[in-house]
Amino acid sequence: MGADKEIIARQKKRERIIDAIEFKPSDQMPVRGGCGSEAALAAITGRTDYQEHPKEVYAEACRIWDVDLIHQFVLPDLLDRVCGPGAELDVSALMSCIREMISVWKKIHGETAFKEPEGLRDFCAQLPEAKDAAKYVDKDKVYEQWIALDKWGDFLAPVVWIPGHLAGTCSWMWYTAVGYETYLMAHMLYPEAMERLFAFAGEEGRLKNEAITTAVREKDLIPLIYSGEDICDNRGPLCRPEVLKELYFPHLKRAIAPIVDAGIHWMWHSDGNILPILDDLLDCGIDGFQGFEEDKEMELEALLNRTCKNGKPPFICGSISVTSTMYESPEAIRQEKQRMQDIFDKNQGGVILAASSTIMDNTPIENVLELYKRNL
Repeated sequence: MGADKEIIARQKKRERIIDAIEFKPSDQMPVRGGCGSEAALAAITGRTDYQEHPKEVYAEACRIWDVDLIHQFVLPDLLDRVCGPGAELDVSALMSCIREMISVWKKIHGETAFKEPEGLRDFCAQLPEAKDAAKYVDKDKVYEQWIALDKWGDFLAPVVWIPGHLAGTCSWMWYTAVGYETYLMAHMLYPEAMERLFAFAGEEGRLKNEAITTAVREKDLIPLIYSGEDICDNRGPLCRPEVLKELYFPHLKRAIAPIVDAGIHWMWHSDGNILPILDDLLDCGIDGFQGFEEDKEMELEALLNRTCKNGKPPFICGSISVTSTMYESPEAIRQEKQRMQDIFDKNQGGVILAASSTIMDNTPIENVLELYKRNL
């Protein structure tokens, strides 16, 4: 594809995405690319050198599939860990400094530092106050690294690249560092300590999002942020919703306010059943959702019938189940694609067609190929 044609094609895809998430007339429903499997990538490209050139083969498959966007970057066999943006770019300014603080705490207190909730309580008690978060955020570096992160995806052109999980937020998934039991018990036993953690994380995220907002506006980057927290399992939130409402969501709301106030869209990654906390997420200004396990009680219609703070329904990125439909048959996938097309047509937008999550390596190749066929 010539340079001029590539620019025009990319601009058309960008416009298609924005029209869809803003419920404006569009030529067709946009499609998000997914990793598929090494075998599927070979089947669509005819290339057998994925292991040597994973980025190039993946990009070629996405162009052949004619997908519109890639959010996040996940490759088969986790090769994204050696050739993804986190491996190839300096994104240190985009990462929460709390990660390093936890690492230092463990070095001082040993690997049992968070064995009991009291250890997490004591860690939170010595965190800086929220008002001091500016000492830990280099907004100039955040600005520069966000622009570099956006440019990193140029090799995917004309597919539009949207970085995933690196915008400023108020992280909740600290259970990955301290353990589920300790983390969830601390919410109930030591709420003041936990709120100190969220207050600092939220202020840190807000400052970073101010710089990211400036980068998006000054460099005319696509006005769409993709990020989220795994707060729920298939039954609902891991923590009581009323506790989250008091301790967590006010700080998440403050963190993403610069993005929301600038009219930039925020697509929330939604693992599990988020319906019990949906009102809180919408109140924060989130207007899009990705990842739905409808076979695990996540009711898509219940989500579509809500109203965001911008007065529109939430837009969705989904929702071909990777745990059920993707293992059935091409016909089952065609039926699900038609269902999403019907929703798109009914709402005059609001849908990005995608698999519900990462497509696993043992997914039948014919089903992966069917997902990305443009015609129904």
